[in-house]
Amino acid sequence: MEIPINSILIPQRFIPLCKDWHDGVRCTLYSIFTTGGLTIGTHPPRGCDTAEQAYLSLWRDLAYDVGHTVHICDDDHGTLAEFEGWVNYTVERLEESYGLQEWERSFR
Repeated sequence: MEIPINSILIPQRFIPLCKDWHDGVRCTLYSIFTTGGLTIGTHPPRGCDTAEQAYLSLWRDLAYDVGHTVHICDDDHGTLAEFEGWVNYTVERLEESYGLQEWERSFR
């Protein structure tokens, strides 16, 4: 069964992390902190032809932002690393659900 667009809820325990680690309004962590979720808007990102591609693209962006944050942390942030694992697992589930494992976003 395909995962519905905008249906994945961020576990509540991870939302405060997004406040502490975002680096500006264009960061997906900021989006999660301010809205409590991660959803596509009315304008899909460039290079996305379908809503599924746009949703997966958002989650891949989040995976990058969380991974980058974990990488630059000097302290041991177990919950942040747990969040990274959860996000990566979610990306894999979306890729499989939409059949987009090999899809790469193009910037036209």
